[in-house]
Amino acid sequence: MLLIELLKSPIFAKAEIIAGHAGLSVKDVSSINIMDAPDIVTFLKQGDLLLTNGYILKDRQENMIDFIVGMHSKGCAGLAIKTKRFSMSIPQEVLEEADRLQFPIIELSLVETTLGELFQQSISLMLENKTHELHYALTIHKQFSDMIMQGNGLERIVDKLADIMGAPVLLFNVKHQVTAMSEHFTNEPLAKLPSLAADAMTAMPTRTTAVSLCLPHISMPTHRHIELFPIHTYRHDGCLLVFSASYPLSSLTSLALEQAAHVIGLEMTKKQAVKERSRRYKNEFFSDLIEGYISTEQEVLHRGGKYGLHAEATSLLIIAKPDSLLEERRMSEPSAEERLNAERDARYELLKAEFAKLDVPFVIFAKNDVFGLLVRQPMEGWNESAFIKQLERSAERLYASDMISFSFGIGNPFTSMLDMGLSYKEAQKALQSGYQLNKRRFVQSYQTLDISRLLRMLPHEELRLFYDEAFKDLFNKEDNDQNELLRTLRAFYDNHCQIIDTAKALFVHRNTVIYRLDKCEKLTGRKLKDPLESFRFRVAFAIEPMLKPSAVQEKRETI
Repeated sequence: MLLIELLKSPIFAKAEIIAGHAGLSVKDVSSINIMDAPDIVTFLKQGDLLLTNGYILKDRQENMIDFIVGMHSKGCAGLAIKTKRFSMSIPQEVLEEADRLQFPIIELSLVETTLGELFQQSISLMLENKTHELHYALTIHKQFSDMIMQGNGLERIVDKLADIMGAPVLLFNVKHQVTAMSEHFTNEPLAKLPSLAADAMTAMPTRTTAVSLCLPHISMPTHRHIELFPIHTYRHDGCLLVFSASYPLSSLTSLALEQAAHVIGLEMTKKQAVKERSRRYKNEFFSDLIEGYISTEQEVLHRGGKYGLHAEATSLLIIAKPDSLLEERRMSEPSAEERLNAERDARYELLKAEFAKLDVPFVIFAKNDVFGLLVRQPMEGWNESAFIKQLERSAERLYASDMISFSFGIGNPFTSMLDMGLSYKEAQKALQSGYQLNKRRFVQSYQTLDISRLLRMLPHEELRLFYDEAFKDLFNKEDNDQNELLRTLRAFYDNHCQIIDTAKALFVHRNTVIYRLDKCEKLTGRKLKDPLESFRFRVAFAIEPMLKPSAVQEKRETI
């Protein structure tokens, strides 16, 4: 407890402060000690109030200044002495030095109780005070916790804390943006305080422990003093600021601030856990879709409906990758994995906020070391060139505001969500081509305008029906024959219908190729070199990569 509060006790009613008055209101007493040896200073610790009858000092008054300085350097709360017990006097220069150091010296000669009784009663008083503080802390913690359980949110906690402390309260996030504020700031004189405090905090290093600050550039003297208390979850998540008119804060108001910070930290941890779990489910869904573990449009729409996925909607997949990977940091550093996850989360939120400015429907997810952004194209008025320029400006804004360098790769548009995997690979190739040119903060679109881009605009079921119709007569053969015939037919068209080149590609004799091609013509009833039939088979082979292998195999077995 504060020394000034302890001295208000009746047991110190006749005590007299003879030096160091200025230190009474700032010195905390954490324990009481009684001097019983000349080298007692060696054994003192911070917060000790030393009681003595002066016997050891009466013949060493010339060393009293060193004694006072030694206690002060240890952080002791003060010296309480009975000078009359052995008829000693404290030299004037000692009192002056104590005043200069703001180190309290208390005269106990008129106090009739013994030092032992003073010790016992002081300890009892401090224990009672601590018990009261603990009870108050539990009560305040319960009030704040009940507010959270009732769904009142952080704004209500901040308002309640402001009522308890009788001062304006701000809750900042890690970027010194206002998360919640008390109603004080709705008044015009205080409306500018949040921005002034944010500017001051930005100029200072991040605080991870409670600290008292003074902002002299604030014009209102009553709000220049700020008590800052950091908010911790599994990482640093911002801070509470109290614009208090009094300094220092009383122990009870400090406890209220501390409990509010703890409850806010718990609430943020809960919200972060819910957000991370939801984000993990979303990431797993899109990863399954990209890897081909989802085989039907119905499943896509069932699982992806909450992410805004719709049937027959033309979409664009963009992947964003930091130009400098977080994984390059040494993972052997303490808490490296926690910092890695925290920075990934921060980049996720930055991208999400930046894309929200583009005024297009989108959903963001993470996959390995990249972020995916699925953008639904409007039915009319879509201009891809203009959109790419918007992305380039976004990359520059992210670098200017947060010093994070992002590059973007864009795949071809697609209508069926089952084609997202192909578009993802195209976006990866687009990114890789930009990095091969040593680019940074670039936007690269997959520029190949081949037939597959047009085919992906068709409904997935229509593509499957065309593929099955083209090869249905070959699917009736046994697996070995079926695979040989399809492989031969593909090689035949890949080599421009040249028998010798096809044989070389397949490592078989030319007569084997002729035999297999004749067999294909008999089974299908079509001339393979006919331009229309050739085009039909080529389109079917172009469709095959868009169909999931499992689905193709299933169709072959069914047919």
